[in-house]
Amino acid sequence: MIYVGDSKNKVVKAGIAYTVGNVLLRGIAFLTLPIFTRILTTQEFGLFNVYVSYETILTIFSGVCLYGSLRTAWYDYRTSFNQYVSSILTLSLGCMLILWTAANISYPFMAQFFGFSRSILNVLVVHSYAMFVFQFYNIRLALEYRYKEYLIVSALNSIGGTILSIFLILVVFSEDRHIARICGYAIVPIMIALFVIVLFYKKAVAGKHHLFNIGYWKYGLRISIPLVIHTFSQQILNQFDRIMINRMVNSTAVGIYGFIHTISNILTIIILSLDNAWSVWFYEQLEKEDYRTINKRTKSYVLLMNVLYIGFISIAPDVIKIAGTEDYQVGKKMIIPLSFAVYFMFMYSLPVHIEYFYKKTKYIAVGTAGAAVVNLVLNYIAISLWDYQGAAWATLLSYVLLFIFHWDIARKINRAKMFPIRFMIGSILVQCLFSIWILACIDNWIVRWCSFVLMLSTIFLIFRKEINLVLEMIPFIKLRRK
Repeated sequence: MIYVGDSKNKVVKAGIAYTVGNVLLRGIAFLTLPIFTRILTTQEFGLFNVYVSYETILTIFSGVCLYGSLRTAWYDYRTSFNQYVSSILTLSLGCMLILWTAANISYPFMAQFFGFSRSILNVLVVHSYAMFVFQFYNIRLALEYRYKEYLIVSALNSIGGTILSIFLILVVFSEDRHIARICGYAIVPIMIALFVIVLFYKKAVAGKHHLFNIGYWKYGLRISIPLVIHTFSQQILNQFDRIMINRMVNSTAVGIYGFIHTISNILTIIILSLDNAWSVWFYEQLEKEDYRTINKRTKSYVLLMNVLYIGFISIAPDVIKIAGTEDYQVGKKMIIPLSFAVYFMFMYSLPVHIEYFYKKTKYIAVGTAGAAVVNLVLNYIAISLWDYQGAAWATLLSYVLLFIFHWDIARKINRAKMFPIRFMIGSILVQCLFSIWILACIDNWIVRWCSFVLMLSTIFLIFRKEINLVLEMIPFIKLRRK
């Protein structure tokens, strides 16, 4: 039976709320996918994906990742935290105005590359800052365990944006449906951000807070600027392939690629949710230097991921068929390299936690920046040779290299045998062979499903005890037999 531990513990409640809430809210993008693939053409869907890529990247610079300083400031400025928040928000507004000015000045020179009108550019800048404010506000809520408000705001953004987009597409912008999707996607977070800004400054005026504090600004920038480098590199790795496809191929190709990428993100959501539980347990064991237990449980954790991966790639082609129209089926083979890239994302998260624990975060930035540069080069070569489908393989190779880099760094930081190396290498090889097999029989659902059942049965027969062990590491939910 499943039961939750101490219900009075607000940390537990918040942990459950954030984990479940994030899965549900991020899942909205997938659940609404069949709707948008049917009311938008592949070209229109592609143009929207390009806009999202630009928005994700610009969000980094619109507020220079100043939200990253809130968690440390919560402890360093506990008695004057509200004043710190007000001052930092003022600084972020200044950064946004600089970005807006620079974007409009450079627009005549960048218009051809950008591919959108100046009006959309201004919407993009304001929208990117709104997403910064959204993140800023959510962290503020999280620090006070106001998880209900966090879920309400997140749900309003996700659901409200979807409903507004559908209305604008069907009623208002029937001739420019990609513009309707962009406006629906942007308007709701902009309105939320406006409300949050007014709320913060209303409290600031009432509390007579100083909106300009150089000391707070220096503190915030010292923490946030390194995050800009890391986050920017990360988004190049995750988003720039769509921008390059748009320039080197066309927006229709972006639509197909973006659709398949969204399907692969289902696996990403699962991994991130599991990592929230794993990281808490992992840091506890590192602090105790209990490397034997880490080794044992890591094997179980990797086994669980293996099960999830083989299950996902076995049914993903069928999900693609249901979620997308016939126009999107041409790209279904890309689901294998993109999903395998997510598998390596999981693999590299294991050594990265060692770098976080020992505060060697500079290596994280270096690794991500290196992978981003490699990804740009590989994308250019792969797209030139194999069209937009080459981008999927470039993404896979980039994550493989990222895993190798962080694995080497982690072993240098702590030489203890905390990971089952041979088992992990064996898992990668098995998943590689299974991925090739699924790719070969991707059009035969009977063979794929039978292969999945056979692999699943084999894993559970051989490693049943190891898989059950991983459930004990989840701090929020305990399992016990009746």
